[in-house]
Amino acid sequence: MRQARKKGLLNDKDKRLRLSYAREMTRVLRDHPDYYTNHVAFYLDAVSFVHKNDPRKAAIQPKSRVWRKKGEGLAVTAKGSKTLAGGRRLHVLAAIAWGEGIILSKVYDKMNGDFFAEFVQNNFNLCFGKAGPKTGRKRLFVMDNDPCQTSKKAMLALTQIECNLHRIPPRSPDINPIENVFHLVKKILHREAIEKNITKESFDAFKTRVLRCLNTFKITTIDKTIGSMPKRSEEIRSSRRKRSKY
Repeated sequence: MRQARKKGLLNDKDKRLRLSYAREMTRVLRDHPDYYTNHVAFYLDAVSFVHKNDPRKAAIQPKSRVWRKKGEGLAVTAKGSKTLAGGRRLHVLAAIAWGEGIILSKVYDKMNGDFFAEFVQNNFNLCFGKAGPKTGRKRLFVMDNDPCQTSKKAMLALTQIECNLHRIPPRSPDINPIENVFHLVKKILHREAIEKNITKESFDAFKTRVLRCLNTFKITTIDKTIGSMPKRSEEIRSSRRKRSKY
């Protein structure tokens, strides 16, 4: 038996794209060493938090592994359900900015092109305003390659509000700093469940706890993460395109 392919596992094409991206960023950073802090306005991504009826029990349990036989793959679906295996999901779209911390955290039900286009029109000008002025009055933000967020309707909405997307390679959470923030927030939630002995929690209470944790996340930690991006790009080149740890 072999361990099942994890979501986000890099294939050869992914590695080539990551290396190409890292080389391009090396050239950009040579001319603009403050690119990630003073050129990019904000970093955006979606995340799902899994609700458990007994958070403390879930936090202390060892992480499970899924195993498969040689030649077996995983079934790929495009379901947007909030009741997937493991517990109900709380979906959140969030954005971070250098020196400002979390500037947006919006709960949503289902991600698709129509929803994201409307989200851009209703929230992006506010995000650029909260992020503050950037070099050359740029309206630049970072986002990954989620198909719903890069659909034709979404791209049209971005054009209409006159902003530019800095697109990172697929399956590359290590070079999107907000992914690191999500990772740390989940660790905080687990630690909180243990320390406060939270053995029963409704979905609404869980939602409140998640949003509080997100919205009070330390600005200094976010700035440190964003500031590490040049080093992470260099690590892609030196590690043969593999992902670096958070």
